[in-house]
Amino acid sequence: MIIDSHLHFGQIRKFNMPQEMLLKSLERYNIDFGIVSNIEGCEFDSKMEFILEKQLSQMRVNVKTLDLVKRYLNKLKGQFWIKPYTESFTKEVAEFMLENKDYFVGFKMHPYHSNMKISDERCKEYLEFANKHGFSFAVHTAGDNNSDPYHVYQVAKEYPNINFIMVHMGLGTDNSKAIELITKLDNLYGDATWVNFDRVVEAIKKCGSDKILFGTDAPIDGIDTYQKYEDIMRSKGILTEEEYNNLFELNAKRIFRLD
Repeated sequence: MIIDSHLHFGQIRKFNMPQEMLLKSLERYNIDFGIVSNIEGCEFDSKMEFILEKQLSQMRVNVKTLDLVKRYLNKLKGQFWIKPYTESFTKEVAEFMLENKDYFVGFKMHPYHSNMKISDERCKEYLEFANKHGFSFAVHTAGDNNSDPYHVYQVAKEYPNINFIMVHMGLGTDNSKAIELITKLDNLYGDATWVNFDRVVEAIKKCGSDKILFGTDAPIDGIDTYQKYEDIMRSKGILTEEEYNNLFELNAKRIFRLD
């Protein structure tokens, strides 16, 4: 079984990932299941310009995710994309997550597209809620200051009941800082999205095969996004059977509490 821990849909500025493209991509590359979030939660674009047009409310962004997941529950579960720069944690968010815990595995935070560190005070209520109720937190990490992996490490120490996924393990870096930090905490994990295969193997060897997830950002490069992951998807001869099964299936089932 292959579970992709990092899927998207939606359209905003240069990103255009229709639901149909996502579903066709999963089918074409025999991906059995995935964790999806709506990119329309972005508050800033890639040039760090605030997005004025098509700015959906936090609830509307995630109701769209709920609608998608309900239609394809045999293929998808959702992550609640938070918008801490323009909005905040509310009673409505809390009720939504508790009422829909069969459809959402946790929260998604993108420090670059929210122009904010995960350690910012404005994220605190989301984190406290996730810590209390056992929801995971996937956090984009990269070389910019807001997305530095160290910020995820800081909050992971503070909230031990949350499984934190350090998405990209430091996009645009050699991944060494992220890999080192992942080894330090039991509740801190990495994903393979946009990470070179040799660095994924290194992360598995250094952190343990129970600490790294398969993820792709699909369908960010179109329906054939999975082509760039051919090496890792054909790695049964390089990874042990245990390493391969943990990476592609068992870690996701455990971290996201999938049935």
